Amino acid sequence: MPVLAMTALPGLRVVASARKGRTPHAKAKAVTSNIVSRGSELEQLKRLSHLVLETASVGASTFEELGPQAATVSPSVLLHTLHDNTTADVGALEGAMVYEPCDVDYTGSEDARLECVIDKAFVNLGGMMADRVGGLVSVEIVEDKATALSAEAIVAKARHMRAMFDEINVDASKYLFKIPGTWAGVQAVRTLEAEGVACHVTQVHSLTQAAAFGRAGATAIQVYVGRTQAWYRNHPVHQLSNGLHGSDKAQGVEFVRHVKTTFTNESLDTKIIASSINDRENARALAGVDYMLLSDRVVRTLNDADARDEIDAIGVVARGGDVPEVGEVTRESFEAALRSSPAFEEINAHLELLHKDEEALKAFVKTSVMRND
Repeated sequence: MPVLAMTALPGLRVVASARKGRTPHAKAKAVTSNIVSRGSELEQLKRLSHLVLETASVGASTFEELGPQAATVSPSVLLHTLHDNTTADVGALEGAMVYEPCDVDYTGSEDARLECVIDKAFVNLGGMMADRVGGLVSVEIVEDKATALSAEAIVAKARHMRAMFDEINVDASKYLFKIPGTWAGVQAVRTLEAEGVACHVTQVHSLTQAAAFGRAGATAIQVYVGRTQAWYRNHPVHQLSNGLHGSDKAQGVEFVRHVKTTFTNESLDTKIIASSINDRENARALAGVDYMLLSDRVVRTLNDADARDEIDAIGVVARGGDVPEVGEVTRESFEAALRSSPAFEEINAHLELLHKDEEALKAFVKTSVMRND
């Protein structure tokens, strides 16, 4: 696994979803330097964690410096680019349509050719983003449940798309492949990271899950603080089984503490990206986690609050302390951990959404582009 210094992973762009009425443009996503603040809690947090501002459009926030630092390529982003049709990014698909291997290797199979064209369009768009941003491009490569449950399929897709990136001379240090937090994902990450392919694992909601990916060498895992807390409020019995019953209703923050402490105890280099941070109190409590994705609203409340001397003493890293021990992780223990945490529901919901977006993208390309090819 490539070991990343704090400045080597400048941030991961969070795509605003068109389903929520927001436009998924490429957005500025720096970490420690993209949020401007005065002597405030925000300024203190910037010294303890890399902060990434979530925003719907470049320049929408008074705390954001222009100049994109990272990007995401996903079905919804590519579909919006094609619908919008106002930027040079549409060339990603135009180039894919004349990509010879898609015609030669998949002659006679329109569906296979369509999938090849979309993969190539993803890579082309990723290459454009890599030239445009100072940080990393995070690329979705798993679009359905069948792929997410097959390590062989995940690895094959990653290798296929890496070869495409190599063809257009995009350095492997410029992108990560997004992989969902399934058991097959653990096996795929172990293989890919050993080959020098950086992996960004999403939908991590249990300590066993996090430990498995950390031990597999994942470059980064993404955790979801607010969604974790909401789930445990509705499933109090699992607070006890997961060692989160004494966390004063802040189970999401306590979960991050468990993960960070476990990674520290086991000397694991995997970085933690904390997202779904709902308020200033949670942000303060997370001080010291590797990366925080913060909404404009939370950033504003932090910036309006006077600096506190004790903020570095309340963060997950400073607290340390005892955490549940994670022994050997088997498939059985991993799957049991998914079922007793938000992970099972969240992974399935995430994959259903990705599949829906992928199908919409395929339908658009097939009816609006390939029929005229």
